[in-house]
Amino acid sequence: MNKEKITYSLVKKKEINSLLAAINKTKRVGTKEFRKQTTKKNWLWQYKKLPTSKSFCYLAKNKKKIIGYFHVPVFKFKFKKKSYSIGNAQDVGVLENFRGRGIFKQLSGFALKDLSKKIDLVYSFPNKFSIKNFIFKNKFNYIGELPIYFKPTFQFNFINKSIEISDKIVEIKNINYQVQNLFKNFSSTHELCIKRDKFFLHWRYLKSPKGKIKIAGLKRKNNFYSIIVYKKEQIFGINSIIILDFAYREDVNNLSVLLNNFYTHLSVGKRFNPHLIIIAAIFKDMNKFFNKNFFKVPSLFTPRKIILLTKFFNKKLKKNLNKKSSWLITLGDWDVF
Repeated sequence: MNKEKITYSLVKKKEINSLLAAINKTKRVGTKEFRKQTTKKNWLWQYKKLPTSKSFCYLAKNKKKIIGYFHVPVFKFKFKKKSYSIGNAQDVGVLENFRGRGIFKQLSGFALKDLSKKIDLVYSFPNKFSIKNFIFKNKFNYIGELPIYFKPTFQFNFINKSIEISDKIVEIKNINYQVQNLFKNFSSTHELCIKRDKFFLHWRYLKSPKGKIKIAGLKRKNNFYSIIVYKKEQIFGINSIIILDFAYREDVNNLSVLLNNFYTHLSVGKRFNPHLIIIAAIFKDMNKFFNKNFFKVPSLFTPRKIILLTKFFNKKLKKNLNKKSSWLITLGDWDVF
């Protein structure tokens, strides 16, 4: 194959159907399995209907045929109370017959050069096959691995984590002022995070086509003290509840109360009967919270390590960008769920 025949460009509207066909032909790297089918509805939700209405999808083409793609939706980002734009390099791939020829290296380099003129920074959670390309060839910064914790559903009601008489656990169906305010205030206690405003929360969770996502909250005297966003999934054939996002006020124990009691109060287990609650995140109280509530999955036994990498284009973001403790990152920032 003559490398000069490979061209790189942004996707055009008329190419979306061809792009979807290419995506759905892509096998998982290192396996014989095809990836989960991407529908046009899902693609449009993820890259056209997002809160900023801004995303970039870069293509590699051979004789006008799409052979590779590099998706980057853009979100609002907070750094020390100032707003910036952040891209998420998430759905990337090259057709199997064209791998091993340096196409992904060229495509990602083309994309990042263009992005450097349009956004302030980019982040990604690459798999083990592409992480070397991101770090060594594209100069991404290693922030850290999201620790994964679990708790069997029968291990509830830790000492001092039981629900009080004045507490109520409720299902949340709308992103009202109280909900968005709790997320806003919780996010403000971290130096670096994607803005979880009402537009992001509504789009990411209530409008998601990636399976039904639920939201629950702990109310005390008519005010929310903690909120969780969760989804039912099968992990290795075991019925599980995945905590995608959360927020709390005053004390991390308010999050513990909700997690220890929502299962029984909202009849989450009806007909599903989950055996595990799983959470992975980086946040300010993570050590205090996890050590008292969950069991850590050893990194050696995690089938898919969730490693956060970043690359900044705006020099104002250099300070503290590489400090893991400065970030708020949850599974809601990962495009898989």
